[in-house]
Amino acid sequence: MDKENMREMLPSKKNHIYRGQTGQQEVVVKHFTDPGRFQMEKEIGTLLQETDLSTPRRLSVKEQEQEIIYAYVPAVPLVDIIETEDLHKLYAVFTRMCAWMMKFYTIIREKTGRQYILGDVHLRNFIYDDRDDQIYGVDFEECRPGRIETDVARLYTFILHYEPAFTARKIKLSEYVQKTFLAALDLDEKFYLQEVARETEELLQRRHRRYAENPGTGR
Repeated sequence: MDKENMREMLPSKKNHIYRGQTGQQEVVVKHFTDPGRFQMEKEIGTLLQETDLSTPRRLSVKEQEQEIIYAYVPAVPLVDIIETEDLHKLYAVFTRMCAWMMKFYTIIREKTGRQYILGDVHLRNFIYDDRDDQIYGVDFEECRPGRIETDVARLYTFILHYEPAFTARKIKLSEYVQKTFLAALDLDEKFYLQEVARETEELLQRRHRRYAENPGTGR
């Protein structure tokens, strides 16, 4: 896409992502910096194309440029509505998110014969469109074979620790997500709790390194 058609850069720690325009179509262009992640997102996206799982529509894949173009969805990341949305509606939205994840696990397992997980599972990779009350999953570059307990543990940990951490809502939502998955799936609770402890320790170590590298930021 020509630079003059680029509207805004979108936040990403690993790739170059921007919102742009192709003719009358608003799009999101994702340019990958790692070929392995590009291939994984392309392959998972192909598996999901013929399903009814809600993801932004993929418009094109450019192999040489390591670039994928998606239709733009005017939605907000779930992390942005935790503290602002009506609590009753928030529970309904998170119910849809959990259902989306479980459907993803089923679809990919049926198509590949292996259990895949999302890997990079956090609330910025789930967007909510209130026009049709729909959850969309985005970002499949870190999908990999694994155990669902790992995804759920990471999600639980992230919800609690989004700043401001451990608010009343975040505690309720993390517990709700945990209960939803444990009730719906045959998860190994002992392994799940081990993963929660590991994810928590790794998250705190990452933050400690970030604060040490950027003293005085307050974050």
